[in-house]
Amino acid sequence: MSQKEENGPADTDNPGGVPRDQPDHHAGLWSTLVQRADDLTGTVGADHDDASARSALVAFLRGDVLAHLESEERVLYEAVREAGAHSLVDALELDHRCLLNLVEQIEKADTVMEAALSSRALVVLFALRMEKEDTIILPTLREAGVDVSALLDRMIVRMATDYDSHFTYF
Repeated sequence: MSQKEENGPADTDNPGGVPRDQPDHHAGLWSTLVQRADDLTGTVGADHDDASARSALVAFLRGDVLAHLESEERVLYEAVREAGAHSLVDALELDHRCLLNLVEQIEKADTVMEAALSSRALVVLFALRMEKEDTIILPTLREAGVDVSALLDRMIVRMATDYDSHFTYF
């Protein structure tokens, strides 16, 4: 994962708007995901209930993260299929199913420890997904002659159009 993703959004000149490019968008998702998972993990062994930390994480996952995943499936994965990399799309869809399963595990966990463990697994899987996108998916598309910048712009516009009300990390 890139330094920018580890440190969160580098561009704060765009408050209240959809990040201008894919790295900014990923950085915003990443930063908020890590913070909310950390908030939940911080309640393990504490004398207070994890309900607010867990509900904040689940709301973020069901809103921002799932909207991002759906946009990827509609725009990015379609381009990968058109480039002939069907096995790659199959693997990415498996990642998405695992992410969705982890969201449900966090939501339905009987203890804060179970929810926290699932949230840490989700953070790791999300980081791997971002890395796959940067190091496998986008280079595959470039090699196939796809204008990746235009494709990512289209994906960001689709997210802004379809899911603008879902994004909370701004």
